[in-house]
Amino acid sequence: AGGGRAGPRACGVHNVCRLLTRRAHGFYARDAGVAHRKNLGLLRKIMCQESTKFKNVWTTHSASPIAYERGRIYMDNYQCCISSIAQEPRILYQKSKCAKSEKIEDALLLECPLGEMLPSPSDYKASLIVLTVQNWLLRLSADSGEVLEKVYLAGSCCKFFRYLSWDTPQEVMIVKSAQNKLPAAARQAGIQQTVLFYLAVFQVLPLSFIGMLEINKKIFGNSVTDVAVSNGILIVMYSMGLVRLYNFKAILEQFMEQPFDLGQEFNWNGQVGVVGKYPFGLPCNIKIT
Repeated sequence: AGGGRAGPRACGVHNVCRLLTRRAHGFYARDAGVAHRKNLGLLRKIMCQESTKFKNVWTTHSASPIAYERGRIYMDNYQCCISSIAQEPRILYQKSKCAKSEKIEDALLLECPLGEMLPSPSDYKASLIVLTVQNWLLRLSADSGEVLEKVYLAGSCCKFFRYLSWDTPQEVMIVKSAQNKLPAAARQAGIQQTVLFYLAVFQVLPLSFIGMLEINKKIFGNSVTDVAVSNGILIVMYSMGLVRLYNFKAILEQFMEQPFDLGQEFNWNGQVGVVGKYPFGLPCNIKIT
């Protein structure tokens, strides 16, 4: 038995055809990490073999960082989208230059789930969820850049949402604020800032608001440096290198004061408005006590 296991290793690295055959037969199905490494190995073999020749077919420049998502190249702060799948890249859409107030801070590609009935025909096509500097969450068509949905995030609680991430990929999305810091003058005056971060939680396709959680130093401590949510776990990081993990689903269930739906009229802590609409934004309805 031992000799049988050592046989393939003794033969050296498999060639590309053999690796493709093994992948088709599902030899790596038990471990997604193995399949990913094998795929990268295939790409490396094809690109690095001596007979491979490369030809420059296209060159471009962007004043801002270039992003890439599933065959689409985004340039000029997501104002230009180029398909990289064809033999030569082609422009899918080109928007006019946006004002600084419309600058995009972060983006996620959203793809249609398989086997689900969705409320709008546009939901069956890929879209791009973007977060603007003015705290608007927009869902754009990945092919045309058309605005499909828009949600205003920041009411009186927070003015600086900056980061998008997945809790559950393609299902639950987290919108995180920048860390709240008081101006020096306010600190000198003795004013204290207890809320460090805000996390807005959304279900996607259809886009729906789950809740907003505040990360308060009275609950989590003074030395919190960052927070994240991944696969149902709230991850809290501290300046001394400590990391604490919490059951995020349990927090939502236990400490949600009142559920809200996008477009719902509300009267919350003296504020009257519509959830997700300007100027009220989203209520902070999850507070750990």
